[in-house]
Amino acid sequence: MTGFQRARQPEQINLRREQLLAAAAELFDAEGPSGAGLNAIAAKAGFTKSNVYRYFESREQVLLELFRSEFSGLVETLEEAIADCPVGDITALADTITQAFLARPRCCELISILASTLEQNVSEATIADTKTHMGRQNARVVAALSDRLPTASPADCGWVIAMIGSLVAGMWPAAHPPAAGIAVLARPEFAHMRIDLARDLRRAAIALLRSTA
Repeated sequence: MTGFQRARQPEQINLRREQLLAAAAELFDAEGPSGAGLNAIAAKAGFTKSNVYRYFESREQVLLELFRSEFSGLVETLEEAIADCPVGDITALADTITQAFLARPRCCELISILASTLEQNVSEATIADTKTHMGRQNARVVAALSDRLPTASPADCGWVIAMIGSLVAGMWPAAHPPAAGIAVLARPEFAHMRIDLARDLRRAAIALLRSTA
């Protein structure tokens, strides 16, 4: 960036970070994790790579911060949508939870690489801060779900949400393979291996919710 000046005031620092996060989000959506390297993020935002380190410790921390923002948005949607479901209606809850995840593909993909990629090359403090943030956000969803499932304990509701998140993490890459994988799965003999998230995540969510009754 020509004439780049280091941000010193909190509002200036926040602005620089938001510029980098916006660039990372655009690259991530267009090219996936591999396209959102630190050099690419810096160039997209009009920074030099060395200047990025003033605001983030690594490429992974940029994406981890993006995940935190996306996760907060997902939780807000889940909290409101779950509250609108009839009490005890497991099918409605499964539909609501499935739709909330599928409506946020960026969040789902970030969830799928959280442990394998985003928590690499970052400090212990950064991981702890993220886990704390996730715990607070999850508590909101657990409270909403407990209100709709009065026969289930908060611990059971927390387990359901955790298991659904784990399923999303595993199912997302399987449902979005590279081009060669798509071509192979299109063959009739591999039809049984295809993942349909709208169908399969909903079915799994129903089973998990019913297990708390």
